[in-house]
Amino acid sequence: MKILVALDANDYSGKIIKDVARLAQNTLANITFLGVQEKSTELSETLAGALLKYQSDVYSYFSPDDLPYGEIAPDQWQEKAKGDWVLSSRGMKEFTLRIRAGSMAKQAVQVAEEMESVLIILGCSGKFGCEWYGEMNVPLRIAEDASCSVLVIKEVRNADRIVSILDQSVVSQDSLEMVNQLVTLHDAGLEIVGVKEKKASKTDEIERRMVELLKYYNDRKVGAWVKLIDSEKVQEYVTDSSREAIVALWMGEKQSLMKKLFSRSMVDKLLTTTQSALFILR
Repeated sequence: MKILVALDANDYSGKIIKDVARLAQNTLANITFLGVQEKSTELSETLAGALLKYQSDVYSYFSPDDLPYGEIAPDQWQEKAKGDWVLSSRGMKEFTLRIRAGSMAKQAVQVAEEMESVLIILGCSGKFGCEWYGEMNVPLRIAEDASCSVLVIKEVRNADRIVSILDQSVVSQDSLEMVNQLVTLHDAGLEIVGVKEKKASKTDEIERRMVELLKYYNDRKVGAWVKLIDSEKVQEYVTDSSREAIVALWMGEKQSLMKKLFSRSMVDKLLTTTQSALFILR
């Protein structure tokens, strides 16, 4: 498993490191920390220092015998191309620090595709909705454009419920496992919500899918229950749930039901109103 974490030197980035570390412990994933600077001529010492501090913080959650990542030499940054610096270690698993010049929204999507990441994680400031310093709509643009799952952590807090809204397109194994990890991290219950359409055949299919998912999570000792709601009520239900629970939206294919129900403005609204985190699953 490969995970990309988008970071800068602000408080909202530092606050998500504990969750990143716990996820690394549970999955033993290959981790890449990505920072983005404006200019391509010289490596930002401030940003490089911040990424190294975050990396050290993640390592501190492991005992020396259990650490799957190798040590990183702070002075060994390599410029792969103009405006693209890399510092990496090789242990049992890879841990990489990467700094690129440009826009975080664009670079995070591009790097995730290059490394075939299954998940992008980032934080955001809660002062004016869910924003990044110096660049507009970073979480929204990444959530909209990334081909992999995206976890936006607005505030680090334990949620006792994960509300997972089921898409009717194909659900990937990586998405199933990501929800499992989220439930484990928060020691939360899982509510699987299916969306009813007018056609009876569609309802039968979504009910069958929900039963399969319930069995999948119960087999993994995850406390889960299912709920079926009408399509015209789903936006209100998700908005209300996002104020207390972590909402996971399966938004797979471009023409999927979730894509139709949740426009860019609706996802933006959820990012603004959620109290903890929003999980876009693909």
